[in-house]
Amino acid sequence: MVKKATLCVLAMLLVVGMFFNIPAKAQVATPTQAVITVSGVPAGTVSLAVPITVDTSIITLGSPTTGVSGAVPIPGGNGVGIFTTDAAGLPASFTLTVPFTGVAVGTSTVILGAVADMIGGTAIAGATAVSDTASVTVASSSSTTSSTSSSTGGGALTPDTFTIMITGEAIKQTSALNVTVAFGDSSIATLDTAGITVTGTGISQLLIDASASTNVISAVWSGTSTDGSVTISGMLKPGTMGGTTTFGVAKVEASGGTDISANVATVVDPTSITNGSSSGGSSSSGVGSFALVAPSSVTGPGKAAVAFSATGVATGTTATLNGAKVTFADSNSVGTAIVDVPDSGSLDLSLVVMSGGSSTTVDLGSVTVTAGDGGKAPKISGATARNSSAATKLTVKGSKFVTDVTTAVIIPTNKTATTTTVTGMSVKATYDVADCIPKGSFVNVSTPSGTAAKKLKVKGTCSNPLVP
Repeated sequence: MVKKATLCVLAMLLVVGMFFNIPAKAQVATPTQAVITVSGVPAGTVSLAVPITVDTSIITLGSPTTGVSGAVPIPGGNGVGIFTTDAAGLPASFTLTVPFTGVAVGTSTVILGAVADMIGGTAIAGATAVSDTASVTVASSSSTTSSTSSSTGGGALTPDTFTIMITGEAIKQTSALNVTVAFGDSSIATLDTAGITVTGTGISQLLIDASASTNVISAVWSGTSTDGSVTISGMLKPGTMGGTTTFGVAKVEASGGTDISANVATVVDPTSITNGSSSGGSSSSGVGSFALVAPSSVTGPGKAAVAFSATGVATGTTATLNGAKVTFADSNSVGTAIVDVPDSGSLDLSLVVMSGGSSTTVDLGSVTVTAGDGGKAPKISGATARNSSAATKLTVKGSKFVTDVTTAVIIPTNKTATTTTVTGMSVKATYDVADCIPKGSFVNVSTPSGTAAKKLKVKGTCSNPLVP
């Protein structure tokens, strides 16, 4: 049994034994992550760590995620930790998802150590950890290189740093915050998750964790704020499009996930950010500019159609998205590809555009992946949309569909069905004439176990654009 201790002491124990790790240029690892199930956690346990042994010359461990409310997972080069600010402690059983980053070609085993109060610390009696992944392979074909140039999208940001001052009596009563930042247009600027700090009178930073997919900054400190004010500072990254976007704070949560947004004052600087790319966010080699359209989230694992807008793309341009071939439509103004979806976490999107003998890489952002229930993901054998003067009929054939809980989403622009019928092997839906489905559309079919995708065979005419 692990006895309760103060948050700052436990957080310090976890941090002391773990070293944050900045990997080399990423290569694709298969599988991309491990889901670690921790069980038998004694009541009142507020922190623990799981040692993970891998060959760091082949893969490194990324920042973990968890579904435990009010808990903060901690990344480390030789393991993963978690602590909660909830006085009730961690649940008896939960999962931690740890992504892998490929470093070099090869295969690494994944070996878990005993669940302990810190890396290299005392084992917790009765607690166990099991990984769904025993080994990880990085293949020679997983590394992508560009022939002449590489770009992450937009040009210089003005400004490219931010500060968030949060003030109120509630700050004196907590040792941790979750701050959700909000961009008016995330294709113009995004959060740089590296180099963020938290400062304040009477406090010392213990750890900072930030997610580019959720825009949540988690800050933990030791000591007590004497004046009820802390400042979070960091950097911003240019997105794929030029222009100006607003920047602010959407929510502030204290220890235990308590929403204190209404009880504190926030001062954000800047409130407006400009991406100064002269070509409106186009890549440096002039192949065009791109922005993610849909979807924003999917259920994993499986495959999903992902669509993006494209501007200034020349005839003959080809592209891949996460290694999958892109289909361009509407005079190259929309691109779509069916990509692999991980079990959970974040689906990071890397677009490689080839034009005129050069190759440019664009960061399209990411799609949130909700973990499935562990069952078999659906499969699609064929998908057809028939447009007529009376209505549009969608028919998707496949397997592992689930009655009443299966959804069919048209990509890139979804339509609202008037009727939907689902069996184990088909999805049939009817749409009004105004919601006809244009050529170039795809469909994502999701069940509680995962997602499948297919390009639609569209019959009949439709005046709707792919992207309004």
